[in-house]
Amino acid sequence: MPLVSDENDALQFIPVRIGSNPNPFRIVADTGSSDFWVYSSTCPTRGNKNSVNTPILPGSKASFIAYENGVAVTTEITRDVVDFGGRALNMPFAAATEASALIADKPEEGVMGFALASGARMGLPPVLDTLFLSGLIQEPVTGWKIARHKDGKNDGEVVLGGVNPTKFVAQSLVTVKNLDAVSWKAKVDGASIGNIRVMTSPRTAILDTGALHITTSFQDAALLHAYIFGTIVTPAHQYLLPCNNQVVLSLSIGGVFWTIDPRDLVNAPLPPEAGMPGYCFSSIQPTAARQPGEWLVGTTFLKNVYTVLDSKANTIGIAALR
Repeated sequence: MPLVSDENDALQFIPVRIGSNPNPFRIVADTGSSDFWVYSSTCPTRGNKNSVNTPILPGSKASFIAYENGVAVTTEITRDVVDFGGRALNMPFAAATEASALIADKPEEGVMGFALASGARMGLPPVLDTLFLSGLIQEPVTGWKIARHKDGKNDGEVVLGGVNPTKFVAQSLVTVKNLDAVSWKAKVDGASIGNIRVMTSPRTAILDTGALHITTSFQDAALLHAYIFGTIVTPAHQYLLPCNNQVVLSLSIGGVFWTIDPRDLVNAPLPPEAGMPGYCFSSIQPTAARQPGEWLVGTTFLKNVYTVLDSKANTIGIAALR
């Protein structure tokens, strides 16, 4: 299925058709969560976004879904035919009857979670499990190619039920054990900036297509930025980098160092009123949400590799892009 990045590569959208609605829904493809929901027509904050008006299933109970970025929705279970790029299935899913203000002005019309079943909060299996159990896909596997908006190629995609061998170098593929029962978590053996090893003790990284940044503990953010020339840290503990950054960060996973394009280490430029022309927000930021030794690794890293997630084997594959 096509995977379209927004202009900052912060969100990855897949087009999904539901029922008789002629317009595809713009759904965030999120490996950091497990639930699938779209707006209900009764949601007062949805504006003019696409929505479903199918009835709530008897016995459905309201579920509250909250995300780390502060977005939250209240959902109930409904049912309709969902078309995944030509593969259609009549299936239950969640309709959001309420949504927080944080998401009201954003473009997404729902979220499709590709994390593991243990993380589901509505009592429904993740979409991938549903497709596998129904026989529509052969294996509960996804293959991810995240596009870089700046490249202008629009070549992002997610394969449901397998991989696309034309997108990666087969000989480069390494497979590691998933360290978690809820999310996709890989062991990071080390990190280097340029040719300098800046981290020798291991970390764990949650792989999240629904996030842009690499977020770490305050200690690890300071450690990494200490080796990046021109770094500035604000009183609010936000890290800034020169927008023309040329520094290369590499993460070691599965015994291989995977390089992040220097362009991906910088995010949006500071506004003019900040009085710091030429500076951008770093794509590595600290947060109190991260435990010591734990990172959340978003598309800053993931758009530099091909990623294979296998929920049956509970493994993560990473390969070099073609």
